Amino acid sequence: MLINHVTKLFEGNQDFVLLDEQKVAFETAYSYARNRGKKSVIIIKGGPGTGKSVISINLLGRLLQDKLNTVFVAPNASFRNVLSHRLAQTHKRNRLQSLFKGSAGFYESQKDDFDVLIVDEAHRLKNGTAYQYYGENQVKDIINASNTSIFFVDDDQVVRPEDIGSVREIKKYAELYNAEVKEIELVSQFRCAGAEGYINWLNDVLQIKDTANFDGWDKEQFDFRIFDDPHKMRGAINEKHKQGNSARMLAGYAWKWTGIKDGNGDGETADVEIPEFDFRMPWNSRRIGTTWAIDEKGVDQVGCIHTSQGLEFDYVGVIVGNDLKYDPENGTFYTEWDTYKDASGKKGLKEDPETLNKYVRNIYKILMSRGMKGCYVYFMDKRVEEYVRGRVR
Repeated sequence: MLINHVTKLFEGNQDFVLLDEQKVAFETAYSYARNRGKKSVIIIKGGPGTGKSVISINLLGRLLQDKLNTVFVAPNASFRNVLSHRLAQTHKRNRLQSLFKGSAGFYESQKDDFDVLIVDEAHRLKNGTAYQYYGENQVKDIINASNTSIFFVDDDQVVRPEDIGSVREIKKYAELYNAEVKEIELVSQFRCAGAEGYINWLNDVLQIKDTANFDGWDKEQFDFRIFDDPHKMRGAINEKHKQGNSARMLAGYAWKWTGIKDGNGDGETADVEIPEFDFRMPWNSRRIGTTWAIDEKGVDQVGCIHTSQGLEFDYVGVIVGNDLKYDPENGTFYTEWDTYKDASGKKGLKEDPETLNKYVRNIYKILMSRGMKGCYVYFMDKRVEEYVRGRVR
């Protein structure tokens, strides 16, 4: 929805409407950005579906209209490139490159080079160990480089050890630069067909945080199904796609990803396998790259956390791999080191299984909240499936 409306937004048609607390957050951040005096840091917290990206895009449009030197910073390349791809239909791409940037390029910026930096998915900002980043801390870089920095953050969407864009980290560097800090929290969910209870249930069932939605939500508000056959789930997703919905298959990082040198440049290798069902699908194509979410070929490929975080679909089919297991005796989840295949995602965590499992649970919470109308799930581990089925009333 965000991608489809953003072109009209940039043409001055404000039909991408802000609702309730989103308006308050927008006006507060806008007021600070317009006051180009003391350095300020705005932290807007919110979970999936609370409208963080809606607010950020509206802020970019308004501040550009006010002729402030403003840049939209997106650590997630998929969100950034899908947005640019849509806008490129009506705007020159070189202009877009000056408006939408990754988070790694500010380490050499001078103090207050920019009036405003708007950072979407700020929890994915990196430390000095990140690939092809030559600075030390991207939170520090961004606060230094802007008179006003606006961070949209959800601490529960951190998925790798290098992700350091937490509320705590932002406040630390705001204090270092003697910046005024304004903190705003978004609570109401507008994604998932308005089923706020579904998001709360996900948080509770995945043991991310306790909520009042222990045993479910209003089922008429959101289509959630557990499949006992991955072929049937894929068939349901394909049917939704044929009906004109945006629909994609997603999976946790529980399968290897064959490299280009081994002949897998365009999704040739079906790495995502469930042998007992003779089920095989390739990961999202490297040739399609970060625009997999809107490429027609994407429906026949499986997206991962890095190509789907920050994006929305009508329906998602999520394969929960063997990287998430459940111990019914202790009532807790766990992750075995060898079952999680993201080398960067588990770096330094071999002796810290609790943190590794937290990242894995965060990943599945993100994947299972990408659908606005429905989420279909297949579980590799049957104890996880039994547990989740028992939590749906």
